[in-house]
Amino acid sequence: MHIRLPAVSAATAFVLALAACSHVPPPAVAKPGPACTALAGRTIPASAIGLPSGAASVQSAQLVAAVPGAVSGSGYAPATPEHCKLLGSIAPRDPAAQPIQFQLNLPVQWNGKALQYGGGGFNGVLITGLAPLRDAAPGDPLPIARGYATFGTDSGHQASASPASEPGAFALNDEMLENFAFASYKKVRDVAVALTQQFYGQAPRQLYYFGGSEGGREGLTMAQRFPADYDGIVSIVPVINWTGLFHAFVRNEVPQFGDWLDAAKTPLIAKATADACDGLDGLVDGVVNNYLACHSRVDLQPLRCPGGTDAGPQCLSDAELSLLRAIHSPYGFSFPLANGITAYPPWLYGHEDSLDGPTALNLVRWVTGSAPPTVPPNAATAATQWLYGSNWVRYAVARDANYDVRGYRPEAFTARVQQTSALMDSTNPDLSAFFARGGKLIIRENAADRAQSAHMGFEYYRALVARFGQPAVDGAVRLYVSPASTHTGNARSVTDKTAIPTMADLLDPLDRWVTGRAVPPDAVVQTSKAALPPFAVQGSRPMCRYPGYPHYTGGDRTSASSYACRAGQP
Repeated sequence: MHIRLPAVSAATAFVLALAACSHVPPPAVAKPGPACTALAGRTIPASAIGLPSGAASVQSAQLVAAVPGAVSGSGYAPATPEHCKLLGSIAPRDPAAQPIQFQLNLPVQWNGKALQYGGGGFNGVLITGLAPLRDAAPGDPLPIARGYATFGTDSGHQASASPASEPGAFALNDEMLENFAFASYKKVRDVAVALTQQFYGQAPRQLYYFGGSEGGREGLTMAQRFPADYDGIVSIVPVINWTGLFHAFVRNEVPQFGDWLDAAKTPLIAKATADACDGLDGLVDGVVNNYLACHSRVDLQPLRCPGGTDAGPQCLSDAELSLLRAIHSPYGFSFPLANGITAYPPWLYGHEDSLDGPTALNLVRWVTGSAPPTVPPNAATAATQWLYGSNWVRYAVARDANYDVRGYRPEAFTARVQQTSALMDSTNPDLSAFFARGGKLIIRENAADRAQSAHMGFEYYRALVARFGQPAVDGAVRLYVSPASTHTGNARSVTDKTAIPTMADLLDPLDRWVTGRAVPPDAVVQTSKAALPPFAVQGSRPMCRYPGYPHYTGGDRTSASSYACRAGQP
């Protein structure tokens, strides 16, 4: 698949030349120890924050010595450089709201750039900015080791204040909900820039946002709401239509109170979808690469139990077949959400039995759970869709912890659903201000994602093209699709369970694009690597731009050179 890029104008060439000059290293911090500790107790006034806010304060400032990379147990702890670690908080306006906590890491050897990390789920846990990036390969240097100042936040509430089964309880407070939706990320960004200026004597030349899932939504929220604040964004599996997704969660889970989709049936479903779609990419290897062509070829009806009643893990009841048809169909609203959206798209088929996380199977983690759903949800056994969906309806929509979600109808809460959609949903295709200042956006969707549907990212990309035209979108946006990948990026063959290459660094391509050094390619090479040094490459494949997929052309199936990107068709 080849996509023609727009010609570079003389004005653009001049801007790129200036960007190339920006690689002059910033001046070194003369005395990093005193400069760091001097920030302890520092206050950033509310007037320096671009949204209504309380003041920010630094609770602690510590110069942390460099630590080399080392094997730790069965894993590898990556190297961290000498840096100033700041822990702080931003005071709420509402005395009943919790503060926004943040961490900022300022490397002594700075590259002049800053990277804001996104969160995940309902947040509530401090994002340190010191973790490997999502989909990073073993051995990839941390952003701080590359010279980035890094920072993150808990989004303005602390999950430890609520039981594990009630992660949405914070949404009863308006300010905490607004902070989770968008405000905390902007506030922390402004505070981090101010503290960076104080430590180095200058603000970051480039500032990026990198997040996945909820953090991917945050990234697109920043491009839409605060386009002047970010130079580039990486958004991985973003839950941009939060409202539609969480309503679809409830749709998927409530029927299982009557006929639970037994987790033991997951391999049966995975085999059926692989049998239907495996060879559509030119190779029968237990990997569904041609994600767009798969949907119309899957027919689970032959798995029906005799008489339609549940007869064990070797077949599907009529209720289970109906549930699976619903999951792979749109969820519609009778009224519009933010930006005129009226539906959430279907999930794709394939790789239901890949691991999503250390031990949980993809379909089990998100849809079935390890036991039937309960009221209230049991965090230890519930499907994440039920845990999240029921929390959102009770706390954000009904605003009643005791509301019985099994009887929920969105039409009974139309105004509130629309209000929360306006807060949470990042579906606005008007990125004109972000594009006008040269902002770049890289999106990654995972085709076997059971948390959110990759189709939502496809729809958003098509909305951008409809608004701006393909040449303009080509100049500012890349949408890559990782076939067979679950929400967290894992993937394995349905037949022989071998790992599929899914690891890819998207920060460096973003930085090269923003600074004018290179346009991202039409295909990024994904790898799988050994977990310990020397991190031997075990396989590679291309991750193609939407609507492309890697089609096998012959040769070593574990090598990216044996595949070519072809445009997929439903």
